[in-house]
Amino acid sequence: MKIDNSGKVAAAYGTPVRAAKKDDIPAKTAAPAASGSVAISMQGVEKAAKSAPAFDADKVAAIRSAIASGQFKINPDAIADSLIASTRELLAG
Repeated sequence: MKIDNSGKVAAAYGTPVRAAKKDDIPAKTAAPAASGSVAISMQGVEKAAKSAPAFDADKVAAIRSAIASGQFKINPDAIADSLIASTRELLAG
């Protein structure tokens, strides 16, 4: 697998950023009125907590023992793919 080194990410970080001065910040204007509202209930929080994936202590213990015994296999292609995907997501948003 080849990681693209087109320089797009480096270009985003290459320009120095100057701190804003007090005079540069525009005067505060009235915020537009909200057209809707959001409410969070305890029932919704509990439902979300129940649907979230649970911590699997057995899986963690199995991975820990595999690392300790030298049997844990690292997949660099999967790691690179995940890093690229998360970087694209961060740069797009």
